[in-house]
Amino acid sequence: MKQARAPRILRLFVSIAAIALVTVVAYATHAHSFVAGFLYLFPLMLIAFRWGFTEACIASVFAVGCLDYFFTPPLFHFYMQDPQDSIALACFEITFLVTSSMADQLRRYAAKVEEHQKKTEMLYLMSKEILILDRQEEIGGRLARLIADVFELAGVSLWDERKVQISCVGNNLVLDQEVRAATSHGRSECDLERGHFVRALFIGTRTVGSIGLTCYPGNCTLDPATFDAMASLTAIALERSHSFLAESNAEAARQSEKLRSTVLDGLAHAFKTPLSTIQTASSALLEIEGLDTVHEELACLINQEAVRLGSLTTQALQTAKIDQSQLHPKKEQIEVGSFLHSLREQCLSDGVEHDLLIDANTIDNCAWADKHLLQMALLQLIDNAVKYGSPSTPIRIQCGTTESEVVFSVQNEGFYIQPEERQKIFSRFYRLPGSEFRAPGTGIGLSIVRQIAEIHNGRVWVESEAAAGTSFFLTLPQRFGGTDWKNHKE
Repeated sequence: MKQARAPRILRLFVSIAAIALVTVVAYATHAHSFVAGFLYLFPLMLIAFRWGFTEACIASVFAVGCLDYFFTPPLFHFYMQDPQDSIALACFEITFLVTSSMADQLRRYAAKVEEHQKKTEMLYLMSKEILILDRQEEIGGRLARLIADVFELAGVSLWDERKVQISCVGNNLVLDQEVRAATSHGRSECDLERGHFVRALFIGTRTVGSIGLTCYPGNCTLDPATFDAMASLTAIALERSHSFLAESNAEAARQSEKLRSTVLDGLAHAFKTPLSTIQTASSALLEIEGLDTVHEELACLINQEAVRLGSLTTQALQTAKIDQSQLHPKKEQIEVGSFLHSLREQCLSDGVEHDLLIDANTIDNCAWADKHLLQMALLQLIDNAVKYGSPSTPIRIQCGTTESEVVFSVQNEGFYIQPEERQKIFSRFYRLPGSEFRAPGTGIGLSIVRQIAEIHNGRVWVESEAAAGTSFFLTLPQRFGGTDWKNHKE
């Protein structure tokens, strides 16, 4: 408290000293009261403009006292012989109070303009630095550091929703849970007294993350308007970084997929002939009579694996055609109930040890799709559920409808998928960390499912909960040529 009072006490002392100095000079030069009054105006106006209305008022009262005591008859007394002198001093005080009030308002306005200009310069500096950030480097930490440096902040916490990553700079940070919660709730908090700011970052109506800021005690350079502008620039910077990354990944993926498709196509065609020969030879061996049990089992095993390799080769050829945009779906109306039951029978005949449960509400639904490709996609999702589901647990297959889509889902119990992995698993050759110890695979299957959904103008995603299990969803447009299924069927 003493530190807060000290500057004002010092200013009052200097103000009184300035009035006393003018009094000494005016008295020594035998100045008239009229001239002395004008001499007092100069330091009083300077005090009002520089330090404020309070200091100027106290100094003006002291100046009026000096005028009365030293320059108004009778001298050296605090009363006036001529009533006109009283009126003159009162007018002097009123005039000065009005002018000092106006000077104080002008001072405050100038301070606000200066503060606004400083904050505008900060925002301009931030926007300029954002433009020259290296697009190839990680954005979160550098952006948090930039904000902390430009706005002189004690701590910055930046949550990137797409990367599921929080970047922190400084001390006295906003709690991580509070920053992440701002994204899900879309809230904004500005506590100027504590220097505590939290806000969700939006691009349009979509959240891209959130930010939490703390100021140094007694030195907060932010206000709600500046904070909103800074948050908007931060959201744009995050979205710009994501766009650059997506563009770079898309170009790399395009080149990589082109090479992979060419290799897959060549290998698949090369495998076809020897596989057909192996399958024919194994089938001939099984028809020979007189084979002992061991030889017959080996011939059966060769035949089964040859059939499996043939199926994988066909899948590789289909994948290559999808990648090269050579596959055009032959869409037809599919009765979902019978279609799913035939899938179930096919899976059971292949030795699936899980119960395949089909929702009874799906029987009356219809879909408009390429039957072979849809079968390929759902079989892949079922195979994925079998591989990663808990042993002997049921696998649920459902089909529902919305106003615009037919939604297929395949649910298993077990093997929780982390949120940051749920988009990656649909990438070509990507496998979850540790999945190679649980089930064999190449990482191609789910990427095929995504491509099949995309060529039908649909979409695919996954939802996973540790307690409830994992569900994969595949959607297809519900309408055919702008006509409802019922109308199309009629």
